Amino acid sequence: MARAVIKLPVGLAYPDGQRELECHGATVGELIEDCLAREPRLRPRVFREDGKLWVGIFLNNRNVRQMQAMDTPVKDGDVLTLMPPIAGG
Repeated sequence: MARAVIKLPVGLAYPDGQRELECHGATVGELIEDCLAREPRLRPRVFREDGKLWVGIFLNNRNVRQMQAMDTPVKDGDVLTLMPPIAGG
């Protein structure tokens, strides 16, 4: 099981401003689930009510949708970044 850092954007950061969470898992999906088990308040900010992802997930700066999505394997020292959707006009 790999140990990786999940970087949280400002809107998902801890109340004290901490923006990183260390999590464990063999895949991106397992890392996310470990992260949400540690910080359940993040679940509605990561997943929509229908269970689909709300945020973009990047593993070492690569969009996991262009890899194996939630089944993408991870290794020690990887960095997972969560990016909320951005809208504007």
